[in-house]
Order: sequence, then C-alpha cells, then structure tokens
Amino acid sequence: MLSGAVARSGDVRALRRVLATEDRFAPVGGGIFALGIVFGFITAISGDLDLTQTWLIIGYVLAAFILVNAFVYHAPQARKLEAAAKASPDDQPSAELRALIDAPSAIWVNVLDGAVWLALIYVMVAKPFS
Repeated sequence: MLSGAVARSGDVRALRRVLATEDRFAPVGGGIFALGIVFGFITAISGDLDLTQTWLIIGYVLAAFILVNAFVYHAPQARKLEAAAKASPDDQPSAELRALIDAPSAIWVNVLDGAVWLALIYVMVAKPFS
C-alpha cells in the first residue's frame, strides 16, 4: 500500500527508496505474519478452543487470502514497479511506470487487501458467530 501511494505521487526517486526498503523488510513482515498464525494455533489448542468454530474458519480463509495475494499479486507487482522505476528517468515516471501506477488493479487490489486485513482483525477480536 505504501509503494502504491508513493508511486501515485510521481516521485520516482522516492518510489525507488520505498521499494528498496520494502525489499529488505518484506521477509520480516512475512515472518511476523507466519508467527502470528503459529502462535494463534498454539493459543487455540492450549486454550481448549474448537478449531472448527465459525470465526476461526473465517480467520483461516482471510489469512490464506492475504498470503496468496502477497505471492500472486504484491510480490510480482513490486518487482515490475522496481524494474520500471529503475528504467525511468529521475524527474518523471516513464510511460511504462505510469501504466503500472495507473492500472486499475493497483488501486482495487490494495482496497481489497485493506478490507481483508480489517476483516481479519475484526474476526480475531470480536469472534463473531461464536
């Protein structure tokens, strides 16, 4: 989401810096997400929760969507943005970079991703249907 916002600003140098930073920290974020899943299962099992409760199944589906979306859309999109930003002049986005920035999928996937994250947080906190 951050790289998308910076890309829409049109500042190519800032986009390069953000993408480089995301490259370094993406494994950390992925690791923290995976640890959250592992600790969630440990907590559910040790807390005597039924792992088939509706709110947990919804959580599994939302977490799986986030993981799949990260590898199917976000990682390839970041590589495309990075390559286009490197090939772009410093003062303005190239036509290729502008096409990636303005692609409708770039906006809609980020909106969907944000909604899924909010839904996951809601489900894990409110535990609806339990």
